[in-house]
Amino acid sequence: MPQDTQVPPGVAPSRQIAAVFGFIADTLEWTHDDYQALIARLVGTGKSALSLTLGDVLDAYAATANAAVHARAATASQRGAN
Repeated sequence: MPQDTQVPPGVAPSRQIAAVFGFIADTLEWTHDDYQALIARLVGTGKSALSLTLGDVLDAYAATANAAVHARAATASQRGAN
């Protein structure tokens, strides 16, 4: 999972849309648990699936990706401590 998921300000809207759809496509390579965490974050917005914005999806993606990175780092450091 990429760690840098923010689209730079001033980027043309079409490039921003393409970037968000690229992030969504990246989820196809995620583990089942990571994907389910993303879905839980999206459901947690309280919005219907059709009323979610690209910003909602990007925020959920970034939060899920960052949480997964931190979880993997914690697991790796625990293995190294044993």
